[in-house]
Amino acid sequence: MITSLDSLETSRIDVNEEYVPLLEAEDKVKDTNETIFIRLQTLLRKMLAYILSLFKKETVETSPNPPSILRPKPDKTKLKIFIGTWNMHGKLPPHNLDPFIETIDVKSDYNTREAPILTRKVQHPYHILVIGTQECQHNIQHSVFFPSKEEWESRLIGYLGDTYVLVKTETMAALHLAVFVWKECEDWVLDYQHDAVATGLANLFGNKGGIGISILFGNTSLCFINSHLAAHQSKVKQRNHDVKKISKELKLKGFKQEDKSQPNVTDRFDYTFWFGDMNYRIDLPRLEVDQLISKKDLKVSVYRYYVFANFNPTFKFDITHRVNHNDEYSPLSRSSSPSVLVESNSPRYDSGPKQRVPSWTDRIIFKTRLPPPKHGKGKRIEVGKYTSHMDVVGFSDHRPVTGCFFVDFDWRLEKELLERQLSSERLDQDQMDSASTNSDSNSSKSGIKTRGIGAIRKKKSFWKVLRKI
Repeated sequence: MITSLDSLETSRIDVNEEYVPLLEAEDKVKDTNETIFIRLQTLLRKMLAYILSLFKKETVETSPNPPSILRPKPDKTKLKIFIGTWNMHGKLPPHNLDPFIETIDVKSDYNTREAPILTRKVQHPYHILVIGTQECQHNIQHSVFFPSKEEWESRLIGYLGDTYVLVKTETMAALHLAVFVWKECEDWVLDYQHDAVATGLANLFGNKGGIGISILFGNTSLCFINSHLAAHQSKVKQRNHDVKKISKELKLKGFKQEDKSQPNVTDRFDYTFWFGDMNYRIDLPRLEVDQLISKKDLKVSVYRYYVFANFNPTFKFDITHRVNHNDEYSPLSRSSSPSVLVESNSPRYDSGPKQRVPSWTDRIIFKTRLPPPKHGKGKRIEVGKYTSHMDVVGFSDHRPVTGCFFVDFDWRLEKELLERQLSSERLDQDQMDSASTNSDSNSSKSGIKTRGIGAIRKKKSFWKVLRKI
């Protein structure tokens, strides 16, 4: 029995060994089929992903506006305004004005189909760009007799390029004001006004005072005032007098008949922005202010004086070196240069005999005559950004201050109002043309100045602008 069992076991083993190669071959076939199937699936996925990537790439390259899901939505209820103010200490900055005015990106991220409506990004482009300077190009004494700012204006226009169109400039002694509009909405500027008020020596000289430019943007009026008020810590009453005199005597009469009856210029416009070297000072001892600045506690302490500040005082700084302002490529910011005046990571304020108290002399303030929004939601004027540029050194004892503001402006409602207005004016114009061959007669009828971009010749292209909204 044992022998038979052994032989049976041996035969069984022989049988198994005989079929082993066949079984292994069958397993290999199965493995090969599964592998091929998996590889085919992987290859198909890769091909599909590649085709989709090509399609997406083609869409981005051929479309002027990449997918909207990647972009913030344009705000059809706001007008975006940039304002910059700087006391230049009687000099010119270099041609490169960044960071005072950020570098213009010709490929700026906005939807051309939505223009002139913009998003709430606090960067270029802006609907309106306003630059106010004090002690610009020349010192005050020189500017009283030679007020021209042609070189500064040329630099501004060259720096902004074709992105912005100049509406108007105003100059008085060392004060200068320039108002630009974005090229996509230049036809919205229907009118403008300008004037200057001297508050300097004997209230006759323009070494101190205010200059203003107002514009009618659609049916919304805006006023921009740049001022340089009386200097020195103790001259508070004189500064208050300067403000009252400018408010009363600045001949910006507004764009509606009822505006002229307002004695204060800031009440004649829907929105008013007043900025410049106000020269109002912190009423604290110098040592105490220095300690607060070093502890970064000053902006908390000044709230009891009702001073708005989210940055360090912008006046008065030492200037121990000069930067070549004729260098076309030299930037304003020199923080990477070893010649920058920085001690303990903080700028050094007046170390001379006068020891003037650091102060927020340079400011941008604003107001509106419009009632609050319905249901009390939101504000008529919103501050998108308000800051100083403390790293700009080597030019002035002041630091530039800039702000981005959003004001209420219903583009669709403005369009409807302007369509009715322009239709009425077109009818009047046709009637006048039939009665007279004088090609300039429509200018006197409309009351719109023929200088600048507010000329009536723009009305023909304005209809194209209205159709975009």
